[in-house]
Amino acid sequence: MSKQNITDPKFVQERITELRCARDVSEYRLSKDLGYSKGYIQSISSGKTFPSITALYEICDYFKITPKEFFDDESAPDSELLHNLILEIRSLPVEEQYFLYHFLLARKDRKSKS
Repeated sequence: MSKQNITDPKFVQERITELRCARDVSEYRLSKDLGYSKGYIQSISSGKTFPSITALYEICDYFKITPKEFFDDESAPDSELLHNLILEIRSLPVEEQYFLYHFLLARKDRKSKS
């Protein structure tokens, strides 16, 4: 993640547009789904407005990505499934996380030997 991206309005505009287009969501629909006026996302995309922190978090939630994934233009965001798996793993006690980790390692070893 580049520190420049965090404060670069052009990056934010382009990233929102990229996320919208990848999911076939119009500016109008995104604005309305987030509870803003119909032209809110268009005003961000055109550079007239910069989203607040709250709005940026709402946009990330809408697209099921983290703020880190929003600003990290060098890696693709995790799939929704992987994101949900990570949340579930984090909620496990440490002992169960270790069990799961070793289970996956053993599975990987079995596959590589076959």
